[in-house]
Amino acid sequence: SNSYNTLALNFEEFGMVTPIKGFEMTTIQDIQGKFYFSYPDTFVSYWQSRARARLWIHTLLPTAGLPAWLTSQTWSTADITSIIQDYVTTVAAHYQGGVYAWDVVSEIFNDNGTWRDNVFYNYLGPDFVEIALWAARAADPNAKLYIEEYGVEDFNAKSDALYYLAQTLKNNGVPLDGIGFEGHLSTPLLSLSPTMISNKQRFADLDLDWAYTQLGVRIVNGSTTTGRQAEDYIAILAACIISPRCVGVLTSGITDATTIEGTGIWGGPQWTETLFDANYTPTMAYNVIANDLSTVTVNGNYI
Repeated sequence: SNSYNTLALNFEEFGMVTPIKGFEMTTIQDIQGKFYFSYPDTFVSYWQSRARARLWIHTLLPTAGLPAWLTSQTWSTADITSIIQDYVTTVAAHYQGGVYAWDVVSEIFNDNGTWRDNVFYNYLGPDFVEIALWAARAADPNAKLYIEEYGVEDFNAKSDALYYLAQTLKNNGVPLDGIGFEGHLSTPLLSLSPTMISNKQRFADLDLDWAYTQLGVRIVNGSTTTGRQAEDYIAILAACIISPRCVGVLTSGITDATTIEGTGIWGGPQWTETLFDANYTPTMAYNVIANDLSTVTVNGNYI
């Protein structure tokens, strides 16, 4: 809609953008050996010709929703390695120089810290992540390379697994620049736990940047007030403001009219979570965040 595009392109409101759709492997390589960029190109060219904001692309190597040609055959480890390298290289090189950051892989761990089942892991084990990162660095050397995960905001089995993976990759000299914490949270939160801050600090201590990449503080089925939602947004944002390695915050959509997961899109509960309501009106959370950021920035830069 015109209202959506006008808001999305307003650099005074948003300094980074991630396409919700368009970079699925079924969109780009539904047939083995053939790459189709017309759909993602439409978004990227539209954005780059009109906006000043950075592009943060999700996901370079998808591990779910994969095309049938990839999941219905038996492969050798050499075959799977070649498929990863060819796909990541082709996609990253196609947009080389125009992307600020890639979520190279995303959502690769179960809640208990074990690896999620996917075709790449099933053949290569954890090595598939390293293979993808090396291919991404070679194809788009100036882009930031991230691993993204949900449910890892605090210390738990999943965040421990992610930390040990990041630590191993860094110790082995693998190109990894940061961690994306998705940040799907529901209000009312008990508080901003000090351990949420120290959890992110342990990744920073590995010489990694970090960001919230899908932040949404949800009011589920009218469970609490917009005032409490605003308080929790500020508490979560504080973890980024006080961390020199936090590069920014991407929200889970622009408006509650078209949020990534809200309003029952996936058959779940009704919720509101973004900074603009369904009528494109700034929420209370928007206003308190704008006020909070104005005290720590000058022209968008941290004081």
